[in-house]
Amino acid sequence: MKLRRLPSNEPDFPVLYDMLAAMRELLEGNQDAELSIAELLAFQDDDGSFKLMDSYRLPSDARVDFCHVPTSIGAAILMKAYVSGEKQYIAALERALKTYLQGGFSGHGYEAEEGCMAALRTFIKGGLRQFLETEPFVCPEFHTKVHNILHQYNSLLLHKDTRGAWRQDYRADWEEICAELKLSKRLYLAYGSNMDQLQMAGRCQGAEVVGRTYLKGWELTMPWVANIEPCQGKKTPGLVWEITGENESALDRYEGYPFCYDKINVTVNVAGSAVSAMAYVMTDKHKRKTQIPNQHYVQRILAGYCAAGFDKSEFQPRYAGAN
Repeated sequence: MKLRRLPSNEPDFPVLYDMLAAMRELLEGNQDAELSIAELLAFQDDDGSFKLMDSYRLPSDARVDFCHVPTSIGAAILMKAYVSGEKQYIAALERALKTYLQGGFSGHGYEAEEGCMAALRTFIKGGLRQFLETEPFVCPEFHTKVHNILHQYNSLLLHKDTRGAWRQDYRADWEEICAELKLSKRLYLAYGSNMDQLQMAGRCQGAEVVGRTYLKGWELTMPWVANIEPCQGKKTPGLVWEITGENESALDRYEGYPFCYDKINVTVNVAGSAVSAMAYVMTDKHKRKTQIPNQHYVQRILAGYCAAGFDKSEFQPRYAGAN
């Protein structure tokens, strides 16, 4: 099956579905697949996509089915080859992932969530779990997007809030996807007392420092313990750690996840390279508990700043009630 782009004003649906089927066979590793990776690479568009139409100017459902879906399949095929050791595909993979982020991870209309889950399952077939664990510097914005979808699923599952806008219950789907993508290690951005390496040694045995960073566009706040909130023009010092799944479970208990703190992933720069890292962000309900921070707690944060190479003067939190 030769891949080709069809005119947007003359869709040939049998041909389109045959091309999608050929791409899926290659992703599945079918020995009788009619398509090769070399042919897939030759088909990749200048914009990085694997769209099957010659334009994005299509009805939304056609744009999803014949532009975004084939791009997710093509990217997953390259991801599968890359995590298997074929590192020569890194440039094509990054281009495909960046292009997919512009319109992907969503279906059309009321099927938006079904489209997101279908995309995740496509990438799971491409080795997404291994990619998330071992390749954090490859297209970090893609890592951030996927992690934040998973954070949302996990949080909603824990809150038992699993129904969609049309009252569909996604519990079983989200549980399956989260189980498939449960990581044995991840990067974690500490911005408060967990910058203190002695404290982290007690909480997260074996956690390793990756490097220090600044979280730009976020402000350190102190409702009563440390938090971060978006604030244009501000930046917050942080220390990036590599932690294990067991470390993350321990941090969840210390941070009161998901009721006191929730999780997000952010993109930060470490030693000149962008990377995606998980951070804890205080829930709105928990922020209402305001009191003066314990001075011993503040001293631990300052010790962490100094140990990470930041100056104490960079500790400039906004306290509760301050403008």
